[in-house]
Amino acid sequence: MVSIGVAIPCRTRSPQHLPASARVATAVMPSPPLVVIVVGPTGSGKSRLAIDLAEALGGEVVNADALQMHEQLPICTARVREEEMRGVRHHLVGCVKYGEYFDVRSFRERAGTIVRECIANGRSVVVVGGTNYYTQALVSDSLLDVSGTNDANDEETNFDIDCDASSVGRRPAKNVMRCEADSTAYERLTKVDPDSANRLHPNDTRRVRRYLEIYDTTGRLPSETFRQKRTMRKFESQFDLLGCKTVFVALKTAPEVLDRVIRQRVEKMIEYGLVDELETFAQNFGVDSAENSRGDVRQAIGYAEWKSYLRARVAEGRGGISDEKLAEMRMEAIKTSIQNTSRLARHQQTRLRTFATRYQWPIHFVDVTQALTAYAEKSDTFVTLWHDSVFESARNICAGAANGSTGSEHRTTDESPVDRTWIVRKCECCDKTLRGENEWNAHVEGRRHRRALASARKRQRGEMGNKHPSFAENSA
Repeated sequence: MVSIGVAIPCRTRSPQHLPASARVATAVMPSPPLVVIVVGPTGSGKSRLAIDLAEALGGEVVNADALQMHEQLPICTARVREEEMRGVRHHLVGCVKYGEYFDVRSFRERAGTIVRECIANGRSVVVVGGTNYYTQALVSDSLLDVSGTNDANDEETNFDIDCDASSVGRRPAKNVMRCEADSTAYERLTKVDPDSANRLHPNDTRRVRRYLEIYDTTGRLPSETFRQKRTMRKFESQFDLLGCKTVFVALKTAPEVLDRVIRQRVEKMIEYGLVDELETFAQNFGVDSAENSRGDVRQAIGYAEWKSYLRARVAEGRGGISDEKLAEMRMEAIKTSIQNTSRLARHQQTRLRTFATRYQWPIHFVDVTQALTAYAEKSDTFVTLWHDSVFESARNICAGAANGSTGSEHRTTDESPVDRTWIVRKCECCDKTLRGENEWNAHVEGRRHRRALASARKRQRGEMGNKHPSFAENSA
């Protein structure tokens, strides 16, 4: 998925602006070609680190953010600006024309050609982007069936990955059953495949129906199907066969710090002209994308939140809406954009932990919390902290890979695997079934539950339907 906001601005435009110790470190490292995959949550500084590493390695950058490849909406899709590239060559940035179909297979073909050409010429490549599925599909065949062109193969593999970000994915599953009611669909899945049912929320109707579709189509339990796919998903880079090394560098940070950075980035987007960009796009191409369209730039988080405003704004010349109401809708769009982007960032971090722990992919985590805290506080120490704690860590990881390290010496594992089986609890007071700690805590702290609990206590005391005892005594 795409990030919202602009890239963390490069406050130093050349090595001469860095301290003396930092300038020495930015010299090109003598090494065999590397394919460095920079991943992480939106707003964590992936674009900046990719440029830093490309400079140090004497390499080039390949964009793997699906929506930043589109020509339109450069601000909304957080496309890196030319002045921030520092002369480093970038590929697949703003290369997709409006209406052109471009999917993960198209990306794999074009990006793969670029990477192989760079390696053949002895240059390293830094692949960077928020669309983790694209970067993973580029590097490893285990996530994408490259033997044919049947989209149904992509559906199963991508669907399993998409389970790690339940509220982020916007692509609807194909051939999903519609004849069965939502409640009965989950009940049937519980009987057919209890293991899968325990891993899904009853309200996640899209995946409930998809699991049942797999069972009805193949005759196999979805839990068995996905368990087999997980055992096959061991990391093996297609580029290592070309004589280079592939290394994953993942940025991680404290969620509360990332929330502050995301808020500032959205505000900076407004300053850069986001609203004018969205209005111009809506006037030229329409507010809404075509039904069931795939790969449309309007799927970007940071666009959908503005649709109500854009509909009113585009129609303003035909009688439209008051300036006060427009201003209110504008503020709501900004607020929702910040909230949804923060939610996306958490899903991205969870997905990376899953690949590092459950599938044992060689992902090296670099903590950017300290540097981003300084950035959010507009501290002058940001540049030094970024260089010392982020860039140097990533550079050392790359140096270890280039020197023949297997990665185990430098690989920093994140948290232990999380058991994704839902804890089911029944609220007898509300006659409601809750799954997961977050849902339970939100329910018991909610106003509706407190009211139901108060009513239940009154019924126990026999006070329902009667005046409060104090009123009864006064009236007597």
